[in-house]
Amino acid sequence: MTRLMGTPVSPGIAIGTSQIILVQEIPVVKTSIPPEAAAAEVERLKRALEATIKDVENLKERARSRLSEDFLAIFDAHIIILKDPALLRGAKARIERNGVNAEYALQGSIQDMVRGLMATDDPYFQERAMDVEGLHRRVQQHLAGPLPERTTWSSGERVVILADTLTPSETSTLHNAPVVAFATEHGARTSHTAIIARSLEIPAVVGVKGLTKTAEPHGTVIVDGLEGLVILNPSEAELAEYERRAEAYQRHRKAILGQARKESRTVDGTPIRVTANLDLADEIGSALAAGAGGVGLYRSEFLFLDHSPALPSEEDHLGYYDRIAQAFYPHRVVIRTLDLGGEKYFHAVLDRTERNPVLGVRAIRFCLRQPEIFRTQLKGILRASKRKNLAILFPMITTLQEYQQASEHLEACKRELKAGGVPFDEHIPVGIMVEVPSCALTAEAYAPLVDFFSIGTNDLIQYLLAIDRNNDSVAHLYDPMHPAVLKCIAHVCDAAAAEGKPVAVCGEAAADPMMTPLLVGLGVSELSMTPSSVLEVKNHIRNLSLRACQKLAKKALKARTGAEVAELVKNAVGGAKG
Repeated sequence: MTRLMGTPVSPGIAIGTSQIILVQEIPVVKTSIPPEAAAAEVERLKRALEATIKDVENLKERARSRLSEDFLAIFDAHIIILKDPALLRGAKARIERNGVNAEYALQGSIQDMVRGLMATDDPYFQERAMDVEGLHRRVQQHLAGPLPERTTWSSGERVVILADTLTPSETSTLHNAPVVAFATEHGARTSHTAIIARSLEIPAVVGVKGLTKTAEPHGTVIVDGLEGLVILNPSEAELAEYERRAEAYQRHRKAILGQARKESRTVDGTPIRVTANLDLADEIGSALAAGAGGVGLYRSEFLFLDHSPALPSEEDHLGYYDRIAQAFYPHRVVIRTLDLGGEKYFHAVLDRTERNPVLGVRAIRFCLRQPEIFRTQLKGILRASKRKNLAILFPMITTLQEYQQASEHLEACKRELKAGGVPFDEHIPVGIMVEVPSCALTAEAYAPLVDFFSIGTNDLIQYLLAIDRNNDSVAHLYDPMHPAVLKCIAHVCDAAAAEGKPVAVCGEAAADPMMTPLLVGLGVSELSMTPSSVLEVKNHIRNLSLRACQKLAKKALKARTGAEVAELVKNAVGGAKG
């Protein structure tokens, strides 16, 4: 028996027989070609790209019966990547300038694209790099000729796929096979593969280190998509226990699904809004089905990726935000303005490379340096606000001057639209993300000016505790229950309450059931999270007492360590419930 931990990305528990799938890498060999053969080599690459586009279109059609139009848009995003003029242009230049073969030239262009995506500190963009690499393998396959098919399985089996990675196209076909779960060595919650798994309701765990080297083919496997656990060759006792847990989860899920539309109020009557964090429009359906009371955080970065190397127009912004606003009406949708480091992704508008993008020109800093990009997005949001259920969120505010400058740009956009007779919500709510300690500790300066606060616990903890979240060596220090973190949240809540302004939490802590009573007790009135967590958190809140949560929070603020806080929460869970 072997237990391996990873990141849960699609809830549920499943037991089945393992099928191990490894990426079939195609070796790329550099070959010199004469100048007169360059044109033919470029044509060969074009044909391979066209064939790959056709593959993706066919996969989309086959998936149409199983996925909604929102999720089918993932395939459209892949087609956009394959049709990106920069991809062919870069490879063509290498063929003509360096006299190399199409395979080698394509690899160089793909590596440039992947480096640009990986240079950001945004997990969403880093996951898109994996999509690009998957498409690269498909194009190389067409250049090299047909490869053997991946492992298949016989009918009647309950199959658990164990892989180094799965592409979205491969994941979308799992529903046709007897696949009950999957686990991969690579991936993250924001990957297209994870999103499709949630749509198909297949339990999934990603980021399981050493999985394919440890697992044996055709062995018994348990995948716990609730805890992020994969058990290889479980004992009879564990099999019996997890069969019981799987049945209990299904009963529990069925029960809370029936309460998806029910408001989340504590037992003593205090409403706590539970909203969704969205990366893509693909997640609208799952958020609505879970009963999300709106969108607490819409990350707008994907629009820029979809239009790379160009920038999205005002009309592009309008169309996308309008769609989300309409889907959730009358509930509020909070659009976060661009939160991305520009040193690699926007190389065309910057004149230098950053050594540390996490502490450099990103988010509001980038937008204030590039007012045309910023104002184009702001005008798109304003034009989409005609239903009066949109709000604007400025990310990574560090100083009051940054907020004031961002507000001046917004007011200028309002004046421009008003002069042109364009309708918009003149009183659109505006908030700031609290993710830098300097902002949290001076929240009273912002409270009279903003309409709401949204605490981004992921970055706040990273900056407050000096931790790189992506560095496994210090990952154990990442602690949302650290007293310093709780005191920062409490300070923001107190400052907001003095001005009658609401506070939301939109980091991973919002979906952590251990954190829920603490956040409610500290004064947080909205929790925003991945759609797959909404049902559970709403159900949890309905069993909490606000007064008990406040008592717990008061004790937690006096604790010396995160471990002490965790112990307080464990001991108080029963008392916090009504």
